[in-house]
Amino acid sequence: MYIHLVEVKDIYQLNKEVIMEITLDNWNGSHCKEEVYHINSSERLLEILEKLDAKQHTLVNLVLSEENYLMIGGGRGKYVVTGEENEIIFNLINPEEGSTLKIELNTGGQIGLFESKYILSKEIAFKCAVKCLTMGGIPQNDLDLSWERY
Repeated sequence: MYIHLVEVKDIYQLNKEVIMEITLDNWNGSHCKEEVYHINSSERLLEILEKLDAKQHTLVNLVLSEENYLMIGGGRGKYVVTGEENEIIFNLINPEEGSTLKIELNTGGQIGLFESKYILSKEIAFKCAVKCLTMGGIPQNDLDLSWERY
């Protein structure tokens, strides 16, 4: 049984731009207390992403709207990125990874097996999140990022 509590951590306003809601899970055993942030700077987003450790903090969710989101899961050098926008599911992939090897990773408080093509470096995962924040949507047309779409 999982218990989810929500706590609003801060409202981080540097100017009058659009503010994005970010949630970060915070696990203590089988209990999760979600931390909610309202941010408008890439620096603050990166501070939150840096907390991902694949143990206590395993998932960051960028809320784009009620139905649209981008999630970054994992930690310690191994990340997965998935999202939904306009009823299309997006999975960020490493196009250079051809192996079908499955890699164990804790995301959302659950250990899962992911094909190696879904395992991303910190640099790629965080870069995608920052682009999502600055664009206000999934950077699906960015030529530096490769997406599977469903």
